[in-house]
Amino acid sequence: MKSLLLFLLGGVLGGAVGVLGGGLIGTGVGAGAGIVSGMQAGACLTIEAAKEKGLITAAQVDDIFAAAARSMAAAAGDLTAGSERTTGTDFADTDAECRAFVAQLKQKVAEGRDG
Repeated sequence: MKSLLLFLLGGVLGGAVGVLGGGLIGTGVGAGAGIVSGMQAGACLTIEAAKEKGLITAAQVDDIFAAAARSMAAAAGDLTAGSERTTGTDFADTDAECRAFVAQLKQKVAEGRDG
């Protein structure tokens, strides 16, 4: 009887921890994806607005993103020391990629208004 109770208690506690832990991991992954999407939208929309105002040219976009990447890397400094760094990202970092990203955003907004 005692082992049955321990088994049931372990199952209930294990299930609760699994649900809560899994939920927290899913929330963290979702938050990370939202942060990256928001950063990309902000960067690309700012670049597009600056181009529309004549403050920058399309040729300067790559230089701006490169300078921003260097600034972020310098700010991170020791936070990434000793860790494996990845160089490839899906982040829009050219004028063409930003224009495509902004076009997708506008399309999704239009679809949201129609639906």
